Amino acid sequence: MVDLEFYHDEDGNPCVRGRDDRLATFIQTDLQESTGVITDLIALLKSDDKRAEFNGNAHSVSITPATAVIESNFDDEAPDRRLGRDELLEYVEGWLKFVTGKVPT
Repeated sequence: MVDLEFYHDEDGNPCVRGRDDRLATFIQTDLQESTGVITDLIALLKSDDKRAEFNGNAHSVSITPATAVIESNFDDEAPDRRLGRDELLEYVEGWLKFVTGKVPT
C-alpha cells in the first residue's frame, strides 16, 4: 500500500498528499468532505455486485471483483491508476474516518 497523508491545510480544509498523486487527487477532488459521496463509494466497494461504476468531479472509477481503476474524466493522456478493490476501500474508509472522526461501519 502506498503512503498517503491526510492533513488539514492552513485554512482547515482536509487534504491528501503522498507518493500516489492520482489516488491523492481522486480522494481530495472527487470525494472531498462529502460523507454522502464517500459512503456511496464505500457501499459500491463493499457490495456483492461484480461490477460497478463511480463517477466523480474529475475521475471515474471502474470496479471489478478484484480491482478498481481510477480514470481521469478530462485528461486522456493521464495514465489510469489500478489498485485492488479492497485496497481502495481501505483508503476511502480512512478518508471517511479522517473527515468525520468516526470509524465507518
